[in-house]
Amino acid sequence: MLALLLQTTTGGEGRGLFSTLSSQDPTTLVDNLFDLSVGLVLSTLLILALVQTYRATHRGAVYSASFLQALFVLGACTTLIMLVIGNEIARAFSLVGALSIVRFRTAIKDPRDVGFVFASLALGMACGTGFYFQAVVFTVFLCALLLVLGRLNIGRAESNEAIVRVTTDARSAGAVEGLEAALRSASAEPVLINRIVDGDDQETISWRVRTGGAEEQGDLHERLRGLQGVRSVGVYVMDDFQVL
Repeated sequence: MLALLLQTTTGGEGRGLFSTLSSQDPTTLVDNLFDLSVGLVLSTLLILALVQTYRATHRGAVYSASFLQALFVLGACTTLIMLVIGNEIARAFSLVGALSIVRFRTAIKDPRDVGFVFASLALGMACGTGFYFQAVVFTVFLCALLLVLGRLNIGRAESNEAIVRVTTDARSAGAVEGLEAALRSASAEPVLINRIVDGDDQETISWRVRTGGAEEQGDLHERLRGLQGVRSVGVYVMDDFQVL
């Protein structure tokens, strides 16, 4: 049985379990393992730089540590896939067919997160194909770009939309008119959303307004709290997340 196995594996056209162990295969195997190790380590370090940049520039209300950890897994998998494919077109088509059965149904709420997913894929592809210098340059450029965009607030509007929710004394005459007058005087452009009467002694009114930065929002909050008949004031900014 052993002789038959060796004959099958060492024959001209035979392809058995040990068909790849020729006289030159140990060197090739060492080179492949070295390329894989370097690619995995480098992709992990570069994605770590991306993750730290993501943390430094994150502005949303939802922060997911599992999403950032998934970037490392995605980069390592892409690195291995590129090494497995190599220059074999048939192998590439086989992997495409095998991976096409996987369905990803996780919804990405922040469009910015999609860019980090593609960046981790690009780094995995570059490290898997030996373009190490290009991967480093790309990471440095992308991290610097994200830091500059976050510091300069490029793309952000000068004014933010917000929800102002005020609870007033229902027995206070002219409370609603006074609130709307205060909002107009602050150039908030109020638009009434709803008005809910809570029993006989209080009611809650909500407006959609336009405000400036944190200082202007604080001034608006204090101005509304100082009006007669106001019990509580809430200002909910709709910048990076929606408030219902």
